[in-house]
Amino acid sequence: MSEESLRVLKDAPASSKQWDRHRDITEQSSARTSCTASVFGLPRWYSTMNFVFSDNTIPGIGAAGPADGAGGIGPSIWVDNLSSEDQEQLLLQEVLYVLCGAEGSLITVQPVSPRGITFSIDRRVEQSLRDLTLQITQLASYFYTVTHYVENYCDFKHGKVNQALSAAIRDIIKEYFIMISQLESFHTKGELTLQKMWFFIHPTMQAFAVLNSLVTDIEENELIGGPVLSVLHEKATSMVADEALSLLCQSLAQKASDPYFSILESWIYKGMITDPFLEFLVIDNDKGDGKMEQSDDYWEKRYEIDESKSPCFLRKMMPEILKAGKYLNVIRECGKDISMVSASRLHYSIHERVYVTAIENAYTFASKTLLDLLLNEYDLMRRLQSVKHYLLMDQGDFIVQFLDLAEDELNKQIDDLNPVRLESLLELALRTSSSSADPYKDNVRVQLFPYGIADQLWNIMAIGTPLEQEKLDNNFSYCIPGVEGFSFSYDVQWPISLVLNTRAITCYQMIFRQLFFCKHVERQLCKVWIANKSGKNIVLDKDTTGKADIFSTCQKMLNFVQNLQYYMAFEVIEPAWHVFLSTMSKVTNVDQVLSCHFDLLNSILADSMLISRSSLSKMTALLSICLKFCDKILATSDLRSHQNLQTSTVSVKELASQFFGKLAEFLFEVSVMVQDPNQSSKVANIIYRVNFNGFYTEPLEKLTVSK
Repeated sequence: MSEESLRVLKDAPASSKQWDRHRDITEQSSARTSCTASVFGLPRWYSTMNFVFSDNTIPGIGAAGPADGAGGIGPSIWVDNLSSEDQEQLLLQEVLYVLCGAEGSLITVQPVSPRGITFSIDRRVEQSLRDLTLQITQLASYFYTVTHYVENYCDFKHGKVNQALSAAIRDIIKEYFIMISQLESFHTKGELTLQKMWFFIHPTMQAFAVLNSLVTDIEENELIGGPVLSVLHEKATSMVADEALSLLCQSLAQKASDPYFSILESWIYKGMITDPFLEFLVIDNDKGDGKMEQSDDYWEKRYEIDESKSPCFLRKMMPEILKAGKYLNVIRECGKDISMVSASRLHYSIHERVYVTAIENAYTFASKTLLDLLLNEYDLMRRLQSVKHYLLMDQGDFIVQFLDLAEDELNKQIDDLNPVRLESLLELALRTSSSSADPYKDNVRVQLFPYGIADQLWNIMAIGTPLEQEKLDNNFSYCIPGVEGFSFSYDVQWPISLVLNTRAITCYQMIFRQLFFCKHVERQLCKVWIANKSGKNIVLDKDTTGKADIFSTCQKMLNFVQNLQYYMAFEVIEPAWHVFLSTMSKVTNVDQVLSCHFDLLNSILADSMLISRSSLSKMTALLSICLKFCDKILATSDLRSHQNLQTSTVSVKELASQFFGKLAEFLFEVSVMVQDPNQSSKVANIIYRVNFNGFYTEPLEKLTVSK
């Protein structure tokens, strides 16, 4: 309302006559109230300050009243005998009743829905008076809709935001009734006309029109929580041209948002969610049944954002809100006390920067606190260095010692391996090598896979695709050598498992399995070289030329395997690790740590060609041919035996031919990969190393022409 209207109305003495009239009408209609309550789902004892109707006036229950005639209480056949002035005074009295929620005699109320009503004026009243009265009664229509919302959305099932909004609107309704009593005072003094009433109520009419629009939107869409605040915020911003209405919406939004911001404060300052009515934008998926373990699933899946529950003015801050609470929750799970000294109360403002700054400060505090906890108290970097020792094989004497101890066992089929024996051999290797100084060496474990590394990559690639179920249904009853299914694993506790999660350990294992297989093949080829060395006194005549083929083929294979290992270790892993350490020295929050660690693993996997199924299959095939070659040579009990040598030579020539062809295909594929702008040019180093003397240039050129 305007300042002038408020001054005039507040100068008038307040009267309780309209309140008494409303109470009388309500008491007289107690039976009808019970009927209406049952229709709208309200208990019989429900008390309302709104219009009440009998069952024959409720849509769908009985016949409606007259469309344009007398209605309400008492006859009105004498109205046409009154003068215009008397009709106006009578209408003023009736309008005051109607504005209070009580039906009159000349003004008939017709409900069109549980949330809406219309009015009709007795047709005997002059047309000009009827038209003006109908304009004024529009306020009563708004009053009905707003009061219906207040009385029906103040219970628990509609959430705290709706309860707070209902309380705020109830305060406006109180001021509304004060205005009605002041209008009645003017009427009692004979100073009120319909035109003056229209002038006085016009600002209130505008305010209630806004309220009517708000509550109608909320009720029709059954909004709770954040969406309610979005409606209020959008109304406030859309009415910036009308300062009074904009301030009204801002006031309602501020009061309605108090419980929502209370939940938000608890989350970003304490890492706790107190949301009994599920109104908050962050969902806690932990049902308290112990099924949600503290792992990467805990970090990724326990807390999630439900954008539909977020107020529109908080949407761009949702990632910071989620992370701030998650960081603090991790700290709480570690049994640490947390308190943010500079925590400020959050209040709604049409200027979003007010609470954006507070959220950013909370996020910065939480991320820094958790980062310090991981790096200092839980020694994250030394644990990652420990993982590098074993799963990236930079602890040379340990892996050699372990292979010396476990080689006989690993030569068995995967189903015949004894995990307990392998664990014992692992522990022995750890205690008797330089790894004994590692404080986290006891976290290393043995893990056996029933499939090769290429199948492991295929399983990972199938996740989230139609092929996933097909792979899950596979029993993986593969008969593979133990060395191909062997891997290390690494046990970590919370909260280190946030970084060394299942996904990260799987990536490490893929790198390890490739390196371990290469190391095993290299050892077998070295045994062949030693075995051939012991037969160096054999005279190479026309009948024993196969020995030269063995030397030549073994050397080609050894050159490939050793250069592949060198490339992965010194041109991929070490440079990537150096970049990782450099980046880690600059991180400011845990998400940057996770991103940095992921970049490390992704870089190693990509540059080692372990994420390309085609190149990985070709490398595995080459290594398998090398093993077959070794098995055939070493299976010969006496290489100086002319008969055994000749028998061996036939298979060697076939394997040599297979190896030469597969290696040419592999190098050709690498040359094609280098031309891809998305692929690192680093992989070209494999060609430079393996084809150092140009031995494979001619077959590569032939493949290029044929392709």
